[in-house]
Amino acid sequence: MEKSALTAINTNQHREKLLILARSLLTRCLGFKDCQPETLDGLMSIASLRLLSKGEVLAHHHQAFDFLCLVVEGSLEASLLRADGHRHLIHFLQPGDLVGVINLIDRQGQVNDLASRFAETSVLLIPGDPVRTLRAKSPDLSYAFEIQMAFRSRLLYERLVSDSSLSFESRLTRLLLTLVNLYGLERPEGILLDVRISQADLADWLGVSRQRVNLAVQLLKSEALIEMSYSSIVVTDISALKLRSIL
Repeated sequence: MEKSALTAINTNQHREKLLILARSLLTRCLGFKDCQPETLDGLMSIASLRLLSKGEVLAHHHQAFDFLCLVVEGSLEASLLRADGHRHLIHFLQPGDLVGVINLIDRQGQVNDLASRFAETSVLLIPGDPVRTLRAKSPDLSYAFEIQMAFRSRLLYERLVSDSSLSFESRLTRLLLTLVNLYGLERPEGILLDVRISQADLADWLGVSRQRVNLAVQLLKSEALIEMSYSSIVVTDISALKLRSIL
């Protein structure tokens, strides 16, 4: 068999595996896990996969992006470019995370920039019009959207509470606690954040310099609250970290 034919077969097999993984992830999404199987099958029947290279932009701020998007592999970065040219990091999207819910409801432009973080990132794209048609016929899908919006609202309120009136250390610890709730994995040494995040990422997330983050990280490490190396963070004392967040 020719090399091109083998490549096509391997590519098709890879896409089939990604579709199976996407279906599995969708059944575990907040709100969507309570949908009827036929509702999820309806979503999968109109979905398509897109493979992204590292740094490739999926959508720009204010750009029309009428899709419900599920991260299947890799990671997406949600960010905005500030007036001074610096990145304002908003969130990381991991496998199983959804984006595009707001767009599908109000049919407005994308609320931030979306770009791939890694060399191999795959997303499932479900076009807006068919989703809205299915949502009108499926109360379980409407409920899933409501749960997703409630979840997003709570995250937004948490960020509003962590405003600049708090000490920077409190803002950082609150962010770490939010990440624990989203991506925490129990390990013998503590709670591992199942997301690669650097000190530069934390700085862009909180709108401060990397040097400021480094000082705060070293303080938390000296208090035995966290361990951080490269892009890996482990919360070693969650109770003390919660107490530290309100000081």
